[in-house]
Amino acid sequence: MSVSPELLKKLLRKQKEKTITEREMVLLQLYLSTSGAEAALDAIDFSDMPESDGQPGGSPEERYQRILQKTVFARERRFPWPGWAAVAAVLLIIGALFFFRDPAPAKLLTWRTGNGELKEIMLPDSSRIWLDARSVLSYPAASDSKERRIVLQEGQAFFDVTPDTRRPFIVENKQGIQTRVLGTSFAVRADSSIAHIYVAVKSGKVSVSWQDKEIARLLPGEQLSYDPSEPAAQLGRMDPAVIGEWTSGEVRLAQADFATMAAAMQRMYGIVITAANAGVSRNLYSLTIRYGKNPQKLVEVISAVNGNRCEWRNRDSTSVIIH
Repeated sequence: MSVSPELLKKLLRKQKEKTITEREMVLLQLYLSTSGAEAALDAIDFSDMPESDGQPGGSPEERYQRILQKTVFARERRFPWPGWAAVAAVLLIIGALFFFRDPAPAKLLTWRTGNGELKEIMLPDSSRIWLDARSVLSYPAASDSKERRIVLQEGQAFFDVTPDTRRPFIVENKQGIQTRVLGTSFAVRADSSIAHIYVAVKSGKVSVSWQDKEIARLLPGEQLSYDPSEPAAQLGRMDPAVIGEWTSGEVRLAQADFATMAAAMQRMYGIVITAANAGVSRNLYSLTIRYGKNPQKLVEVISAVNGNRCEWRNRDSTSVIIH
């Protein structure tokens, strides 16, 4: 199938703006899976699309994701169940891709964020991922007809999953703990150094399992902290409205204790903050920490909130004591 650069550009734009029809979505997915997609993307003139940042390099999928991430979002719109013609077209495409599938291992797309960086990712099925600072996430470049699998290697991510009863959405950490959903919104935090994982559900329902054994099923407002070395999962509740609140680009602290403030700064900027004495450790903090700001100035503000001062302990400004 020949790929028209003009049509491909138009479909990319409509996909981002949530105005694409189910049939056009089928065409877009088919185009991106063909051998001509690379040449088509090379031929597109992105001069009138500032979201391209003048960066022509990378694979078609990487360029596709870069364009989708930086185009302004329109109001979110859910698509109705496609008609039989569209379903038949999808099945034909899946069958063709399966028949001509390369036996080589599937290529993975990997996304990383640095200190104070927040990244939004749009998947081909319109599911959206917000990747928190200091996090690493990967998923297959080629679409799988049976499941949608994401590996959160490090850090934290928030997922808003497009419902698809035929293709469950699975998030797992490097130790194999899986969070399985069909369509919902939830947050997952993982640490690559241990098997521990944290899951909190904003809407819908998720199932968390390890070694094919279900640990818990979570509903909105429920959260799970789990480590296979522990005898039992730790379950709790929280206001669903605050789950994934950091995706707005801010972390709001309201009478947060010292440990909560220090954990937020370490997660966002890799800065280790310690209290010089018991009095400082009992401090409470009410302030907003914004992504992308100068972390040294943030620490100074945090210290001044309770009339304290900060003392940096090393040259790279990653360790500080509050007196």
